[in-house]
Amino acid sequence: MDASLYWQIPLGLLLLALAISVVWLASRIGTTLKSVENLLDKSVPSLLKATEDLVGIHKDVSILLKSVDGTVTELNQELPQLLENINGITASMQQISEAEIQPTTHNIQQITETINQNIAKVDELIATVRDFSQTTIEQAEYYRDQLSVPVKDIISAWSAIKASWKVFSPSRKSHTSDSEDTTQKEQNGYQKEQNG
Repeated sequence: MDASLYWQIPLGLLLLALAISVVWLASRIGTTLKSVENLLDKSVPSLLKATEDLVGIHKDVSILLKSVDGTVTELNQELPQLLENINGITASMQQISEAEIQPTTHNIQQITETINQNIAKVDELIATVRDFSQTTIEQAEYYRDQLSVPVKDIISAWSAIKASWKVFSPSRKSHTSDSEDTTQKEQNGYQKEQNG
């Protein structure tokens, strides 16, 4: 009996330790399950809300894609007409360019050439007038210089004749002093002209 007791005590202790381990493991599992339950209680509504939002966004994106698809379909239907209109406008502009703009440009070039020719003629006329004026001024100065010598000689001769006439004139003897003053004034005037 004693031998059976030896192996029953360790077996009992082992069973007791096993029972404590199972209880401890059960309490840990219970705590973990409670934490998972709390976590699921908190996150599942948010996850469901996010899923609903994604479904709403998906619906909005589907509506938008349908709208874009409709717009693309309309554009595909209207694009040939639009391209035809653009080609027509381009052809019209080409015709206008050939019919109106190019002749106008040619006329402007001709007018510009004519204006340039007229400007050249005016420049030539101005140069001719300037040369003529210079020549005329030089000739006038030459004739003035040529005529001034005989005029001075005539004035000198006239003054001499006048002075001698006054000196030798018997009727003017009484007025000799007056005539001398006059002669002196005329000679002073003649000298001023010569000096001038």
